[in-house]
Amino acid sequence: MQEPPEGPKREGPNQVEPGWRPTAREVLGVLVLVLILVFALVNLEDAKIDLVVDQVTLPIFFVIAVPALIGFVAGLLFQHYRERRRA
Repeated sequence: MQEPPEGPKREGPNQVEPGWRPTAREVLGVLVLVLILVFALVNLEDAKIDLVVDQVTLPIFFVIAVPALIGFVAGLLFQHYRERRRA
């Protein structure tokens, strides 16, 4: 039976086992997401939102979750744009 070829050996403090490990940024992102979701789910009462020409009534959940989602998508787009400019 053939053994799989070994990759380059790493020595010293930067030796890492193969596999995926989350970065600090990813861990922080998940924590912020959980906090936003908990905060939004606790606030399910209705709120009156004054628009320029009208007034709408929405659950506070949407007032919290929708801007958070828009910010998350905008962050992903800007990150993608920044990475493409570097390449």
